[in-house]
Amino acid sequence: MVATNRHIRQWHSKIPALLLLTVGICCSNAVMAAEAAFHLNIGFSSQAFVNAPKEDIRVAVRILSSKVAEKSSGSADSRIYDTQADMERDLRAHKLDILALTPKDFLDLRSRVPLDPVMVTASDKGYQVDLLLLVRKDSRFHRLKDLQNKNIVIPSKIAQNGNLYHIWLDTILARYGFPAIDSFFSSTWEARTASQALMRVFFRTADACVVTGYVLDLAAELNPQIANDLRVIARTDNLAGGIIALRNDLPAPQKQRIRQALSTLHEDQEGHQLFVLFQLDRLIPYRPEYLNATEVFVAEYHNSRNVAGRHRR
Repeated sequence: MVATNRHIRQWHSKIPALLLLTVGICCSNAVMAAEAAFHLNIGFSSQAFVNAPKEDIRVAVRILSSKVAEKSSGSADSRIYDTQADMERDLRAHKLDILALTPKDFLDLRSRVPLDPVMVTASDKGYQVDLLLLVRKDSRFHRLKDLQNKNIVIPSKIAQNGNLYHIWLDTILARYGFPAIDSFFSSTWEARTASQALMRVFFRTADACVVTGYVLDLAAELNPQIANDLRVIARTDNLAGGIIALRNDLPAPQKQRIRQALSTLHEDQEGHQLFVLFQLDRLIPYRPEYLNATEVFVAEYHNSRNVAGRHRR
């Protein structure tokens, strides 16, 4: 188990997970290409990546896109998007067919551009992502208000789903009438990864941290003392992970072939290896209820920002 997890982390630091999953779909779908070759424009939100230098990601995109063309008897182009505006522009111009993105990006975009969500990422525990605010059990912190004027470590915004950690923390602070992150805490540090944030609290160099439940479980597998020594003082459950969506007006036969490839990717040896590397079990068909908790959370976040903006004026 230790060796396997070490191997996962080594790969995790080099290659974007949703990128490989989505491109792996195209690579494994020889049947689709044999029936009718067509060009695919594949887009990736930069927030869907693990922590890796942008140039490394660009190189990986170019290499894997060329392999898509070789294996599918068709062609594929890939692009990394840093802003929703750029994604929206290319969707409207029909320059983007498949998009791997975060739930927040999806919810924001779908109100402006018709999108067809087809899959969500899932681990062996299901599709849910749980966010946790952690402190040490031997500290005097038991509630959120106990952390006022203390320090906190949060995964960097360039880490995978990095914006989500900051958005969630801002939202729960607003929920209880506290000021924003920079005013509530005495200092805020950014860690390169969620695992690093967790270990800073474990080793008493930070008062609190924000991580996912999966990160806590994985760390506890390697060192059970972590679970014994840390306390959850706030959490949000059942958020969605990665979303894979198609441009709504793609031809129905293409949509069907892509859906079929996505739903069977974990059955293919190459696809299974990719899932193992990136700590996922499979992609599962999207259902509207999978986004219920995320929709409530994102709506609360936007509302809290609007209220804060009115107070500043």
